[in-house]
Amino acid sequence: MFAQQEALKRIENMCRAHRPQQKPLDTLAEMGILDFVPFLARLMQPAKQVEQLPAIGAGGAYMNYISLLNQALMMSTQLYNDATNPAHHKYAAHQVALLYQSLNMLQGETKPIRRLIEARFDDIKGITESQQPYLEFELSAW
Repeated sequence: MFAQQEALKRIENMCRAHRPQQKPLDTLAEMGILDFVPFLARLMQPAKQVEQLPAIGAGGAYMNYISLLNQALMMSTQLYNDATNPAHHKYAAHQVALLYQSLNMLQGETKPIRRLIEARFDDIKGITESQQPYLEFELSAW
């Protein structure tokens, strides 16, 4: 907690050096920093005013979208790498489901990809639930 308080003091001092006539919170908001670090706004805001803060700004929405894109990329990369290793085939249905969920959260034009996943998911799930899960070349290349 001490380090957090020291960091807040340093941020406030930098804001006062940049704009001495403004409150540090106003300076951070003007610079757009609070959009990217909403937790900072909550730390600097008096307790009674915390409820008045907007939930997420444009910068926060952008960061959230980039995070979701990264999640979809990482899941697809992991699935691609594991498809070449038969020892990892038993996890394929779970990974496909996570990829599908990531694509769902993106809220973009992901319907064509999701339809492809939906068409193959039951086949993959059936194979991975068997005693010796092994995806044939057609499914692992897909």
